[in-house]
Amino acid sequence: MWIVLNKRQLKFWIPAAVLLVAILAGWIFSGRKLPDSRWLAERWQALIPANSASSAGGHDHGAAAHADEHDHDHDHGEHVDISAVAAASLGLRVGPLTASDYTKSIHIPAAIVEKPGQSGMAVTSPIQGIITRVACFPGQALDPNGPLFTIQVTDEALEAAQLSLLDILTRITVTEREIERLDPLAESGAVVGRRKLEMEYQLKTLQSEQAARLQELRLRGLSPTQIDAITQQRELVSEIEVGLDAAATVSLTEAKTEAADLIYTVEQLNVYPGKSVRKGEELCHIANHRELYVRGEAFETDVPALRQAMQQGLGLTLEWGVDAATERLTDLPVTYMDNHVDTRTQTYPFYVAVPNRVVSEQQDAAGRWFRSWQFKPGQRVHLYVPQETWQQQWVLPRTAVVSSGAESYVFRLEPTLEEIAFERSTAERLERLPQRKDWALEPVPVRVLHQDRQHVVLAADSELMADDLVLLDNAYQIWLAWKIQTSGGGGGHTHEH
Repeated sequence: MWIVLNKRQLKFWIPAAVLLVAILAGWIFSGRKLPDSRWLAERWQALIPANSASSAGGHDHGAAAHADEHDHDHDHGEHVDISAVAAASLGLRVGPLTASDYTKSIHIPAAIVEKPGQSGMAVTSPIQGIITRVACFPGQALDPNGPLFTIQVTDEALEAAQLSLLDILTRITVTEREIERLDPLAESGAVVGRRKLEMEYQLKTLQSEQAARLQELRLRGLSPTQIDAITQQRELVSEIEVGLDAAATVSLTEAKTEAADLIYTVEQLNVYPGKSVRKGEELCHIANHRELYVRGEAFETDVPALRQAMQQGLGLTLEWGVDAATERLTDLPVTYMDNHVDTRTQTYPFYVAVPNRVVSEQQDAAGRWFRSWQFKPGQRVHLYVPQETWQQQWVLPRTAVVSSGAESYVFRLEPTLEEIAFERSTAERLERLPQRKDWALEPVPVRVLHQDRQHVVLAADSELMADDLVLLDNAYQIWLAWKIQTSGGGGGHTHEH
């Protein structure tokens, strides 16, 4: 009896027969014992799909046979053929399917903000004077021990305090010398001892006045080094240097313990050389962005889940970036929830502390360092509050699933005849993937349990099995190609009868 095969059936039968003959030849030449008929039957059945068996019966082209062949050739949803070149152009990726746990989260929009009273700082002028030099630049990372500004002193009160100190120092010197002169005379009885006591009392009074003037100079903005120069060299200070230690709002403890780390950045510069400034006037605004806040805007329906997470000590997930550049930080506890509702948006603000890090830095020709931090105030981010967990389900990237109406599909990479015959493992299939000339992707219907911006959770009760190789991205493009092929647009679907 003759067997009539169409082109689609030959596509399966001829390679399968050649491969089976090659396997048998390899067994014969290797001197191994030939397999029994049952083994051959099992391999033959694995190589030839069930729906590719031909219909028997000579050259009978009756209506029933023609209808059979027509139905087979139009079998909806067998697979979509993609060449290896097209797969590389689309950047298709496949990976083994594994069951895992996934926690459903509530998405809350958020933004990076500064920590009030800690991130932003002001450097103010300690005296009245004229700016003669600006040593910092907007965006510059500052050395905690370096100068920022040089100010020429025009403060009359400061000048008067310096002159008064010099006068006291001169009188102290004269008094000490007089005491030294009277000391031997008082011991010999040449002068009355009362005179010496009066001079010692006067010396103590002058020393008290000196201490008061020194304290006044410190309050007026002079550094210990500058005050030492007045007391030792007897020179008036005509200009002073302003650094981070002169800013009343700067925490010196952190600056001194981490002097090697440039943690301060100039945010805004308010002066220029030649500008006259008053005492207390802000010279520049600097910031320490080592730790910032994430300000979340929760809606009223999100508040119960947020409170539950706070009570149970569950950490939130922070997400930023887009597409392939998306990054995440997990297990971030809520610092506190605001006790006021935003009247404009009717949202409930809450805050999460987030550590920051430097992502790039460069130095200009003048030796100034400029740093770029990972998180910047005003940056839009996303917060996820954990809510519900699914146990041992299929978790895939969102781009791996395509939905059409009520149906959702995942594309599974079909094994080649050689992979079936030699029972290749998943690792071996992935290793040999670059050698493929084409990909046969089978659409598999799935049941979606949950999806968010990044992932889709699929029920593990579908046709998918563990270690199946599935498409991880561009599922929508493959779905379009599948629709074209199944609707008669060509490709891997044949219309020959």
